[in-house]
Amino acid sequence: MLSALTIAAAVALSSPATHDGAVYGLAPFAGYVAACTEQGLEVLTSDGRPVRVLGTEDALPGTSCLAVEVAGERLFVATDAGIVSLDSTFQVEPVLDVSWHALPDAEDASTAEYVERLDLLTQTLPADATYTVLTSRYAGTADGRVLELGTGRVWSVAGPVRSITEQPRGVQVASSEGAYLIDTQGRLASL
Repeated sequence: MLSALTIAAAVALSSPATHDGAVYGLAPFAGYVAACTEQGLEVLTSDGRPVRVLGTEDALPGTSCLAVEVAGERLFVATDAGIVSLDSTFQVEPVLDVSWHALPDAEDASTAEYVERLDLLTQTLPADATYTVLTSRYAGTADGRVLELGTGRVWSVAGPVRSITEQPRGVQVASSEGAYLIDTQGRLASL
């Protein structure tokens, strides 16, 4: 049986605003479905009908919406030029002026806790990178680096990092150019 979000995702992929571009993330929020697209943040009804698309004219800091996450009563959006949060009426409030193409999981954090977590990440992460993956222990970058948070350990892989998955035998990393394993001893190998 398909979930309502899966059905909404399928409908969103065929909606007018997302038809020509990729959908980078979906999240149910305030009775709607928010979809990150190259054109901005698309707001859809729960059955997938387009309501509106928010862009730079609506105070999004960048033209492309790349990740969404709900924390507490707010929707957090990462664009190609910064992170904002939106309330249930989709009013935009700036959060961070960073180049992140990913957001960490909210993990049931309140809005204040999530903002604090984002602030801590900005203090921990080098400012000279575009982050494409953020987990509780690792960050991946567009220039092919995997950083272990809080340790200073860094590994280089070919291509932008697309996913990081912790497993019992180590950390599996997928990039646009291949798959890798960082074993429990910290050794990097291609898969």
